[in-house]
Amino acid sequence: MNRNIELPGVTSFFWKQSRRKTFDKWPFNESNKCNADCMAAAGFYVIGNNDEPDLVACFICNKQLDGWEPNDDPWNEHVKHNPTCPFVKLNKQDEKAWTVGELYDLYKKYTIKEYMEEINKDITILKDAVEQLKSELSVNKISQQKNKKSTD
Repeated sequence: MNRNIELPGVTSFFWKQSRRKTFDKWPFNESNKCNADCMAAAGFYVIGNNDEPDLVACFICNKQLDGWEPNDDPWNEHVKHNPTCPFVKLNKQDEKAWTVGELYDLYKKYTIKEYMEEINKDITILKDAVEQLKSELSVNKISQQKNKKSTD
């Protein structure tokens, strides 16, 4: 059996360089422990906005953290808040140090996370559609009951 595996593209948050690009409005500078490079190396990318500029998520476990202080160590915070994260358990922040097996294992977990996010979005859409249909059916049933009473 021949399986072709296509790794995430260069713009994927799987790669540190892409995570690093999300820190363009990061409120801390390079002299702080939680600078953009250290944050990206610890597996984080920015998901915050103007109201929460320091909200980040892990590219593998999706752990979200905010409330960063200048001297917080991103790797230590990741370990503390989710020691079971596969990226934390690998304990290799430099992707150049990953073996092919480690890369493949992380890729599988990353892909599963991505699929689960898509499935959860689809479930939300379906639940909304079901609620809309229930509402429409309820309105139709009431309308039919009124019509039946008026013909009786």
